[in-house]
Amino acid sequence: MTYGSWYDRTTIEKLEMQHLQVLSCMGEPGGGRAHISNRVLSQYHVINYTDLDFESMSRIYRTIAEVKFNTFAEDIKGNTEQLATATIQLFERTKAEFKTIPSKQHYTFNMRDISKVFEGLFLADSRFCDSKEQIVKMWAHEVLRVFYDRLVDVTDQAKFKKLLDEQLFTVLSMTY
Repeated sequence: MTYGSWYDRTTIEKLEMQHLQVLSCMGEPGGGRAHISNRVLSQYHVINYTDLDFESMSRIYRTIAEVKFNTFAEDIKGNTEQLATATIQLFERTKAEFKTIPSKQHYTFNMRDISKVFEGLFLADSRFCDSKEQIVKMWAHEVLRVFYDRLVDVTDQAKFKKLLDEQLFTVLSMTY
């Protein structure tokens, strides 16, 4: 912008800031993220959303799994609720156990991770997967691919395998 003879510098600066919009977002405080002061928040229109509760997520993924595994063997059809429950519980435990810190910034887990597990499960073909054991093995593989592969610390990996084994035993009545 050029300065005309009748503009002074403060008028120009006011004009430049007139149509400025700032859009920002953040996760919950913790793991390197700080609280934002109320003074700063007062300058924004704050939009907040809450995560879905367990029952809502379970219903969503159980319904999707029921449609997919409708043509599979009976013992697989009967385990769609257990697969959804085990996945969501493992997701919740993983999110609680493995917090984002500056050295592990990629430890962010959200509902897309659950969807990735089910996306991998949906590659199963009823001609080749004819038992509960095969689907559970495939589920464990997908869970390891989505969650475990993100973990960089050997102790975190061992802790995750323990969480996986607990879910397998309590929900699906199997062991790793």
